[in-house]
Amino acid sequence: MKFSKYFLAPAISSLFLSAVVSTSAMSLGVGPIGGVNLGNATIEGHSNTSMRTGLAMGVRAELGVTNPYSLMIEPTYVKKGADFTYGGGLLPEIKASGELDYIEIPLLVKAKFGSQQMHLFVFAGPSLDINLNAKGSIGSFSNTFEKEPAPLVFSGDIGGGLAYQLQRFVYLTADARYDYGFSNALKNPVGDIDSWKSRDIRMMLGVLVHLTE
Repeated sequence: MKFSKYFLAPAISSLFLSAVVSTSAMSLGVGPIGGVNLGNATIEGHSNTSMRTGLAMGVRAELGVTNPYSLMIEPTYVKKGADFTYGGGLLPEIKASGELDYIEIPLLVKAKFGSQQMHLFVFAGPSLDINLNAKGSIGSFSNTFEKEPAPLVFSGDIGGGLAYQLQRFVYLTADARYDYGFSNALKNPVGDIDSWKSRDIRMMLGVLVHLTE
């Protein structure tokens, strides 16, 4: 199971790209995306969480780029997580953190507003997240977890951004989104934590190249 999950994201992406390339009546664009993920989480029993900053980078494929509405798939490597504390009050506070790395595969519906040269856009849709790695720390103790994280997590993205036409077939994009984890990121408890659901803010830059009109 652990070996095969590393090939699930490329397989799904390849199937999607094969389907859209064969649809000659629809316009297609692809390009890289990258940025920062401001990770946080709803952690059972811990309300005093704070953000962790991580890397996010991937590829965007957009079907229908010349229409007001389009469909996007964005296989993305994302470093998520959150900081939190134990204790407080009469007890000394102990700093703790959790780090979770994923391949996310969001499928997003996008709507554009404005001119072709420069336009705003909004998007929303579900995401399948494949866990690659998990690490936790409390005080000076840290450990890598293999059996505790759920291999698959479901989340949803909503956001918006701006696109600017650099050349006839090349666009520069910038967007911000909120990623809401619907399912528990833990299959087995970690200490006293039975539930961990991500709550992330992500800011991305990208280049979209039209392959077909």
